[in-house]
Amino acid sequence: MLIEAFRARFGREPERCFRAPGRINLIGEHTDYNAGWVMPAAIDLEVTLAAASRAERSIRLHSEHFGETAEFLLDAKRGEYLGQLAR
Repeated sequence: MLIEAFRARFGREPERCFRAPGRINLIGEHTDYNAGWVMPAAIDLEVTLAAASRAERSIRLHSEHFGETAEFLLDAKRGEYLGQLAR
């Protein structure tokens, strides 16, 4: 479904696809790298991403879940985004 959605939106094949499984920390947050106690657990959610290079110096993102598209310029100053999704 991810590749088909990419084709439909951008009219080409993705060059790379990625998946990150969801997780939660039941004990602690951001403490594992500070020698604290944590108890991470996997959840049934995930983030998937399909990507392809562009000639323009911009990145265009689209969320199928939220139905929103955002674009930002690679040469823009930090915080100068073109669209709400990128925030």
